[in-house]
Amino acid sequence: MPADNTMFIQVYDDLIPEYLQDYYALQILGRTFDKGIPDKVIHPNVEFKCKYEDTAVDDQGRAPMSFFHVLKSAAGSSVHFDNFFEIPRIFCRSYELILREILAARIYLILPYQTEQKHYKPHVDFPYAHTVLLYYVNDADGNTVFFNKQKEVIQEVEPKKGRLLVFDGTIYHGGGIPKRDPRCVVNFDILCHARAAPGESAAG
Repeated sequence: MPADNTMFIQVYDDLIPEYLQDYYALQILGRTFDKGIPDKVIHPNVEFKCKYEDTAVDDQGRAPMSFFHVLKSAAGSSVHFDNFFEIPRIFCRSYELILREILAARIYLILPYQTEQKHYKPHVDFPYAHTVLLYYVNDADGNTVFFNKQKEVIQEVEPKKGRLLVFDGTIYHGGGIPKRDPRCVVNFDILCHARAAPGESAAG
């Protein structure tokens, strides 16, 4: 992560331990061993609410079936928040960053949907400087897409179990719409800064 204010998009594939990757997949997607039930059945331990996503509505007014769970918002925290807090904690500890604030934390689950649309409309989570941590719970299609200010695609990142995508929150982005498998991510919006060197203030 750059020490200055330059825009950045960075991918980390070996940061979150494998045991946590499996734990998060089990908590969010669940698994079943019941005879005759497909392995793709979603049986979560986390409570989800259904969401009508107006940023993915097609020309006929249809949208993918999506669900969300709020881990943290201005209204409070979920009982599951502490378990998922390991994601920003590990990231900040690994790169000697000070975590000032978690603005929001959410889990998103999108079911496969056949559409010509590739992604949700470009957006930013907050209209001011912040950092986004996007953790992919499972392998899936539906790349995360980044855009410039003219809303032209500048980069795509493929969902991969255990992958942590970290980027400047002022960059316009949109989640991909999966066609084959459920797409699940844990999203943190945070404020953080580099630790001050001896003799320096945090502001530099």
